[in-house]
Formats: sequence, structure tokens, C-alpha cells
Amino acid sequence: MKSLGIKSNYNFPITLTASMSRSLTDEEFESIGKPKEWGVLPVKPMGATIRMTKDRRILIRNTAEVHNPYMMSQSDLKKRSIKQKIGIKKRFPQLPNDIIQSTWSGIVSRSRNSSQIFEKIDKNIFAAGCYNGSGIGVGTLFGEQIAIKASNEYTKEIETIEARNKPTWLPPQPFLNLGVKARLLYERLRAKSDI
Repeated sequence: MKSLGIKSNYNFPITLTASMSRSLTDEEFESIGKPKEWGVLPVKPMGATIRMTKDRRILIRNTAEVHNPYMMSQSDLKKRSIKQKIGIKKRFPQLPNDIIQSTWSGIVSRSRNSSQIFEKIDKNIFAAGCYNGSGIGVGTLFGEQIAIKASNEYTKEIETIEARNKPTWLPPQPFLNLGVKARLLYERLRAKSDI
């Protein structure tokens, strides 16, 4: 959102990197208890998100940083993939080292107070975003409701969304990046046992 100039003093980008394993073999799957699909979200903001998919793949996200993913080299991505392999092996030490099949990164918008942007920003222009990494459910709800709002309709959901706190103002660069990096470091240290 910031790169589009939407509420640019109220949101900032964070780069998340995730990895997905190959499908586990029958033997590997049995060694971890033949679980049904599941997902675990972190208690602490920078903790790991891990999922087991229906097709026996493990998905892990355990990095969040101030980094431009459009400039992420293959060696940068490989370093993050290694960190994610360590995260998988920490939970499932019996799995082999060749477990990661693909790794990717992307951007999420964050706000200082973890609030979302949901408003008319100009004539016939509406914006919904800054989901703070909260997932596809929140994005789907806000997208649906901003379309309803743009159609001059009103719902209880819009009322609830608009009653929430709005994102708070952010300091200018370079103070913003320094503050974000310091906060991410603090949160990573708090979530160290997760990562």
C-alpha cells in the first residue's frame, strides 16, 4: 500500500519468507504420527506459522524483516530456506535434510498499532488493506466489505470494521526503518523458542 501512495504515513512493508516441503513419503508421514491437516499460528508476533497440508506437505513461515523482496537474491532466499529447514527439523528431527521443495517471499503491509486501512480515499476510490499478516480470512472479509461500501450499501460488518481503531501515524525515514528493525529484533528475541 505504501508503494502505491495509499496512506503512506500510516503503513509500512514487511517481507515474509516461507518454505514448503515436498510431499512426505509414507514412511516419513508415519514417523510424525500420520496427522490430518493442521495449522499452528504463533502466540508471539514474530513466532513461526506452520501448517500440514492435505497432500502431506509442511509449510513454514518463520521470517519477517525489512527487506525488499524484489531485490532478494537467490543466495538471500537460500539463507532463509535453511532457517526454515532448521525450524522444521526442530519440530520433526526424524525428517531428512532434503525436505524443502520451494521457498518464496512476499510483502505484507503493517501499521504501528496493528489496525487495518478501510476507507474512501478519493472520489470513487476505496482502499482496504494493511492486514498485518493476519491472513486470507481478514483480507477476504475486508475486500468484500469495501466493495459493498463502494456500492453505497451498508452492513453490520462495515459498522464493526469502521468502529475499530484507525492506523496511527508513523515517523519519517530513517527513523521508521530504525524503529521497525528494533521492534522486529525485540519480537524475534521474545519468540526465539518458536523460530
